[in-house]
Amino acid sequence: MSTFDKFELKTNPFRMTPSINSEELIWAGFPEVKEKIENRIKRSIKIPNSSLILNWGEYGSGKTHAARYFNKLSVLEELAGAEQPPFSLDISFPKSKEPVKDIYVQIIDKLDISILRKQIVDKNVDPATVLNLVTDNMLIRNVVKLMFDENIPVTTFKSYLYGTSPINKSFVENGIQRKLVSDNDYTEFLSTMFSLITYQKEAYSCVILWIDEFEDISILNSINISNVNNFIRTIIDKTPNNLLMFLNLTQSAMMDVEDLGEYLQEAVKSRIKDRVELSMPTKEELKVYLKDLLNHSLHREEPKDSFFPFEENVVDEIVMDLGSVSLRRFNEAFSLLIESAMFDDKASINKDYYESMKSEIIGWKN
Repeated sequence: MSTFDKFELKTNPFRMTPSINSEELIWAGFPEVKEKIENRIKRSIKIPNSSLILNWGEYGSGKTHAARYFNKLSVLEELAGAEQPPFSLDISFPKSKEPVKDIYVQIIDKLDISILRKQIVDKNVDPATVLNLVTDNMLIRNVVKLMFDENIPVTTFKSYLYGTSPINKSFVENGIQRKLVSDNDYTEFLSTMFSLITYQKEAYSCVILWIDEFEDISILNSINISNVNNFIRTIIDKTPNNLLMFLNLTQSAMMDVEDLGEYLQEAVKSRIKDRVELSMPTKEELKVYLKDLLNHSLHREEPKDSFFPFEENVVDEIVMDLGSVSLRRFNEAFSLLIESAMFDDKASINKDYYESMKSEIIGWKN
């Protein structure tokens, strides 16, 4: 039996970090932000163009949650409707000395080559024919062609991509005499693979790539900042039809949208087609979010038209006491309050109980 049964909840609905389990990822409140991201994805599903979108907001505003939520296959299938769904990946901005290689490795880590092969076969896409149309790089053409060769074990091919095994005879016989070693190799491989799997939107309608924590570009040296810029510009240009890239940027004292000029070259900035702001929630936005979250089927069997177990005046006072803070701060406060009320065996959370707990709930403000 759930300890939250008396609140008619299956569990504590307030998460501090986005769930890894896609089944637990839901969207609550903030319909304007959701609609803006949805429209961008729908546009990329239907229209053959590539674009760069900047998502920005304070720490804890929901950017990582958005990346994971919109990577759910069920969400993407619903947005695609009768069209092919996108192929979507989310990664974190690298903090390494080789950022482009790290981006490449993160993407390879998440590739399920068996699924990609099956999709290409099911949709009758001929890799050899398409590759002749999307790249003139003979090495990369041969590598991507071999990626979709069912005679090559997936583990063998992934070892080649990671550069962890010697090049075997079958690779040499297929025109692959060396490993992928440079930023240009990594970018060419990714752009060619993306172009193949989205060719004429037959297997996948588009590729969506989310890069979280993009503000960490500020810790790189000037050479690596330039390398990242070259990667973004090149992969968009070499995947001209069906790539949608989201950059998640956290505002801070060290980085604001206006400061991006120091880190993004003009050739990249000019490719930013839209900005999605995840701003501090207003009182009205927070109350809609709270009601949606508490009454979602993941958390409650029978929805209510209320904030139960919180009385509405408690919600209003918490909003007033916290002021203009991120959504994560509100989640922290509500989570601690509901956990405490459960421990203290309260039937509901009224103003008197909140007042008794206020120093613990928002003590960090003092």
